[in-house]
Amino acid sequence: MGAPFIYVGTYKIKAGKAEEARKRIAELVDFVETNEPRMIAFHCFLDEEATKMSVVQVHPDSASMEFHLQVNAKHFTTAFDYLESMMSDQYFGAMSETLAAEIAKWDDAVSAVTRMPVHEGGFTRTNVR
Repeated sequence: MGAPFIYVGTYKIKAGKAEEARKRIAELVDFVETNEPRMIAFHCFLDEEATKMSVVQVHPDSASMEFHLQVNAKHFTTAFDYLESMMSDQYFGAMSETLAAEIAKWDDAVSAVTRMPVHEGGFTRTNVR
C-alpha cells in the first residue's frame, strides 16, 4: 500500500444549528460509508458546545479524495445551511494536479490551510479491534 492521503477540516457551526448539524452529519456518514468503498476512515467530531466540527478522512490515495469530492458535490452545496465558515483545512500526502486545482478553489474561504505532501513514514492498521 502506498502513502495515504489524509484530510482534516474544521468548521464553525452557525448559532442555533447544532441539531441540524448532528442530523446532517449522520446522513453524511451513512452516505460516505455506503458510496465510498475505498475510504479507509471517515469521522466527524464536535466540540462540547457544538459550535465547531472537525472532519477526519483517511484515503488510500488522492484519487479517493477526488472521488469523495465528486460524489459529495450535492452535500457541499447545502453544507453552509448549517455551517458558518471554514476555519482550517489540513492535507497530508501527495495529491494529483486535479485534486490540487479543485481544493485551491476553497483556499480563499479558509482561515488556515496546511499542506504536508511528503510522507516520511508511518503505517495503517485496518484489522485492529
